Amino acid sequence: MKEMNPPDMGRYRDAACKAWRPPACPFAVETCSAVLDQVRREAEAGFHEPRGEHEIGGVLFGVSEPNCIRIVASRPLMCEHAMGPGFVLSEKDGKRLAQLISAPGTDLELNGLQALGWYHSHVRSRIFLSERDLQIHSRYFAAPHQVALVIHPGSEGRDRAGFFFREPSGEMRTESSYEEFILEARPPAAPELGQGLVSTQASSHRRTSAPRREAICPRCGSKHVRPSRRTGPIERLRGVFGFYPYRCHECLSRSFLKTSSDLLERARSRSQGRPEERRRARRRTRREILLWGGGVLGFLAILYFVIRDTGPRSDGP
Repeated sequence: MKEMNPPDMGRYRDAACKAWRPPACPFAVETCSAVLDQVRREAEAGFHEPRGEHEIGGVLFGVSEPNCIRIVASRPLMCEHAMGPGFVLSEKDGKRLAQLISAPGTDLELNGLQALGWYHSHVRSRIFLSERDLQIHSRYFAAPHQVALVIHPGSEGRDRAGFFFREPSGEMRTESSYEEFILEARPPAAPELGQGLVSTQASSHRRTSAPRREAICPRCGSKHVRPSRRTGPIERLRGVFGFYPYRCHECLSRSFLKTSSDLLERARSRSQGRPEERRRARRRTRREILLWGGGVLGFLAILYFVIRDTGPRSDGP
């Protein structure tokens, strides 16, 4: 993103803005630094929540022009997180989102603006649009000029973010943003609040993480799940029978899914795929049988002689 002169918009005249436009985007996206800093602080507050991390979201407001949209305000959505810490909308959340989109008609601070898109955070996954995110975007932000902003809180105040938009064909790139950028916290001693946010381009992370087999979250039905770390002997024992912990990208719930066969079948498949190891295993098994068999026979022989020598004897006349 690059610095540019702010548009003449009354009370937003003195606001510093950032411009973002990759080659595939049909319009430029100009965002006030204050808005970016606000959504960054909301994402970090949700990430560091004492009661447990959770994702946040809200609506972006501004003005739309033929080749440019200017985002100058934002409003958070109070998600009830009925399905876990992920930003998954319940029926009540959907109604509140619809009311928030129409807020310019009743909110004097948003007078003259329109909903230009929405924002939300991903606390445990990369910057992308999940299937549920795409459903929210298609239902509430279907206009060609409306965008989605995804924020991933990072360590030491360096948060990554990326915009998503509809291309001229109507399709949306969802697996990653065309151009991610970094949001840094404003310096506390900065004399000009509008210049405090420094945003630099970051390399786009195209790495995709997929489970060993297709798995579905039993709580929200999403297919975006990834293996989770096993903790404790009970969870390791469940892995013997093919049950592994998985974390859902969307609702962030943790559940056990049977995504592999049991221990006997896995051992059989490994031995069938490696003939040399199978032959070595057979030789090792024969040696062990001979050693154990010889040891048992030797022990029985010694025991026989001991019992025979110490048995009762009849005294002569």
